[in-house]
Amino acid sequence: MKKFSTALFGILFGITAVVTPVLNVSADTVQTPITTSQAEQRALNMINLTWTYSKDKNGNIGSAYTSSVTQPNQFANLTTAQVSGIPYDWGGQDGLNSNSLGTPWNNFLDAINQGAFAGNVNTTAGNSYVPTTAGIDCSGFVQAVFDIHDGKLSTRTMFDKYFTKINLSDIKHMDILDRPGDHVLIFDKWGTLNGVNGAYTFESTWDQVFGGIQGTKRYFVTLDDINNGYVPGRYVNIVDNIAVPSTTPTQPSVTTGMFAQVTKVTNSAYFNANPSDGAALLGTIPKGTVLYLNNYSNGWYLVKYNGQSGWVWGDLLTSIPSGKYVAIKNVYQLNIRSNPSTSASIVGILGQNQYAEVLDYSKDGNWIKISINGVQGYASRSYLSYIY
Repeated sequence: MKKFSTALFGILFGITAVVTPVLNVSADTVQTPITTSQAEQRALNMINLTWTYSKDKNGNIGSAYTSSVTQPNQFANLTTAQVSGIPYDWGGQDGLNSNSLGTPWNNFLDAINQGAFAGNVNTTAGNSYVPTTAGIDCSGFVQAVFDIHDGKLSTRTMFDKYFTKINLSDIKHMDILDRPGDHVLIFDKWGTLNGVNGAYTFESTWDQVFGGIQGTKRYFVTLDDINNGYVPGRYVNIVDNIAVPSTTPTQPSVTTGMFAQVTKVTNSAYFNANPSDGAALLGTIPKGTVLYLNNYSNGWYLVKYNGQSGWVWGDLLTSIPSGKYVAIKNVYQLNIRSNPSTSASIVGILGQNQYAEVLDYSKDGNWIKISINGVQGYASRSYLSYIY
């Protein structure tokens, strides 16, 4: 590892020893309530953040800190490159509007521009933030997601003030799972990965068993791991971002057996296990998603999303524009091909109760270029019909 050649940080910090963050929680600190969709968006903003890494600028550390620092492996062999996500930084708190203890910058991007060392995955150097490093650890990420303005939280202090313990059976989207002294993450939804039961998450971690960078990312935790010391919790200032359905459902603009689009929400609609407001939450469905309505019950529609069947409130749906989407007819499934020819390679399949967006047509008009779930290709027009 190269020595840090810029004297600026030595002057700014005026120290050569590792600094241990001190939790300085004020009883008078008042936090602004945040909706689940706002918190989720803050998480995604940090996960999807794009920035430019420079080895000369962000890959050098002062000799006083070399034994305490290991750079995240996504920067290995990079000289200058555009990268995504905020790197994991042990003890760090550099988010999009937060900074680590005693640093001369305002946020992560400011730190990178000032020449800070990108990340630190050396978690054996004690409960310490290493000066001149930039990034965010697991508890710092949770604190930044919920926009908690206070002294830095840790996995041991999560439940001291800002989170309350809940039962695992009551866990919902944007609750937390905290294993004191080890790790904390944000729960997205239950699911399976490679046949293993568990939960999809938002977190900052150095772990890469399920892929991704060493840093902020959408990730996965097994159910066995959850049951090995994780404590579920809910932020005390979280508020519901979806309007509560009225006791008497209004006449819907959609009906069973048709496609409809999630439109009347800010960011997403709740996807419930049963047709009631208090039912278990399977996840959320983003605004703009087109769904096939299989059944109806007292204002709720049964739909299938991401391989799961569940219910969405009818008042959040509208019919979709005419001529924009197609579905299959007279077949069980239809091949999507790379080019408008029966000899072209198959790039995907359009199944029953699925829809595809119309992008273009072949020159002879016998094929329609469609898009579904990120796959684009051509399908025979003979087996397609417009939804409206």
